[in-house]
Amino acid sequence: MKLWRSRQCRAALLPTLAGVIAVAGTMAEAQADPLADLPLILDVSTPHDGPCNGPLHGTTAVYFPPGVPAHAEVEWRILGGGQPIRSGITVVQNDVMTVGFDIRRDELPPDGLLRVDARARVPGGDIGDYGKPWNFRVSRECRPLHVVSVGDSVLWGQSLEKNRTFADLFAETLGTRTGRGAKLHDYTASGATLDSPSLHPNCPNSDDTTLDVFCQLEQAAADATANGYRIDLVLLDGCLNDLDPFFGIPVGVTPGTQDLAAAVRRECGGVGAESVNPAADVPYFSGAKLGYGGRGIREAMQAAHDLPGAPKVLVGDYFHGYDAGRVPQGLTQRWSEFVRLSSEAFRQAATDANAAAGEVFAAAADGLFTQDAMPTGDRRPAMNPLGDEAVSLRQLACAQPGALPQCLTVPVAAQADLDGARKYVEAFLMNGRIAEWFGGGEPTGEGFTASRTTTHQGTPIAFDAAKAGSAIRQYDWYFGDGSHETTTDSSTSHAYNDRGPNLPRLVVTDMTGHQSLFELDRPITVG
Repeated sequence: MKLWRSRQCRAALLPTLAGVIAVAGTMAEAQADPLADLPLILDVSTPHDGPCNGPLHGTTAVYFPPGVPAHAEVEWRILGGGQPIRSGITVVQNDVMTVGFDIRRDELPPDGLLRVDARARVPGGDIGDYGKPWNFRVSRECRPLHVVSVGDSVLWGQSLEKNRTFADLFAETLGTRTGRGAKLHDYTASGATLDSPSLHPNCPNSDDTTLDVFCQLEQAAADATANGYRIDLVLLDGCLNDLDPFFGIPVGVTPGTQDLAAAVRRECGGVGAESVNPAADVPYFSGAKLGYGGRGIREAMQAAHDLPGAPKVLVGDYFHGYDAGRVPQGLTQRWSEFVRLSSEAFRQAATDANAAAGEVFAAAADGLFTQDAMPTGDRRPAMNPLGDEAVSLRQLACAQPGALPQCLTVPVAAQADLDGARKYVEAFLMNGRIAEWFGGGEPTGEGFTASRTTTHQGTPIAFDAAKAGSAIRQYDWYFGDGSHETTTDSSTSHAYNDRGPNLPRLVVTDMTGHQSLFELDRPITVG
């Protein structure tokens, strides 16, 4: 199970240093024995320019349960290389106390790995144990991040404004957050497939402008080598036009998608589709005459990691389209099934790739939490962050499936939604791997549990978020099937009707307004 935290602030941040110490017992027990509940480090933050330009300045917010004796104290420390670098003792005067610290650049360990923990103490009395350490990494690198985007332009290459794409906004936000700045190298193309080797035998020197993902990666490698830069992060989308979810999945004209689960395994797994594409002549399909095939998403992740600099890899997927009131129910269900199946395929591929490599270099941000998982009150269904598109332009243009061959016009795309795109970027940056790789990394740990991961239709599953810590004022549950519930209690239950895979997530908001996102380590399926 993964723990992720998102900090919203006006200033750009370098690594957000944060820590969580599990709180045992109830508040009633805390009043009887306050040292039974250890302090909870809610947040530690640093200005983004510290490691590059001088000492690392920062502040930490520490929560201590109510009911403590007079003159109780919190003792905190920051360690590097196993040795204390900074420590302090703060008298408990409020539920939340903020203390400052600074660390000279020469005191930072070579690997940048630090950790923070704390304990409770009563002068002349008991001293508690240090709680679970929160490990984090401070980047001492000051060169700009190099970000590569590959795949179909429907996600990374969507135009926001003049000469600016969603991938530009992502790189810009990541660069600002880390204090390093970022340079985007975009190779996405409309209609790009995961892999179609028969179409591009000579990539990256092919005359075809719509190169597949592997050809795009070869071009990215050639450019990085020629220009002498290392790539830090690859933004990848895959299996998009291979299955053509915008048109072929809902209507069912993509080869072999009658069994959608098998189709996702086949295309993403690299077995390949039929040799001839029966939808090749249908308007607004991706247009390939041949079936797609070749290597799968795991191979694409590894190929991306093999680029100069051994970059990290983030695989993106789409929004959940479950709320689309103007879309026929059958199409909505089929779209929803595709999103969940492909998302799970990407997550599993990342898990397998990381295990094979012996390091964590790949992560899947599957689109099941984006605007929906950011409790903003705006839950408009969308297939991308740039407009209220509950279904693809092709579906809007061709409302009657029987009339598709005669449908020859495409409506004008909705006005680009820059604010929505920013929310989408923030959702991607909530991914815990991004924080670990580029600053603000937090420890992994259990935030909530499910009573079981296999169930029968309509049978409730119990969820318990006691392990998410204390000082939490709101729990937002996203059950992975399109359902959302907000509670002030740390437990709830949910009954599933869709077979899944349904991957539950929990966003907790603490008393300072900071949000943490937890993810169950496996999806829930209905047998």
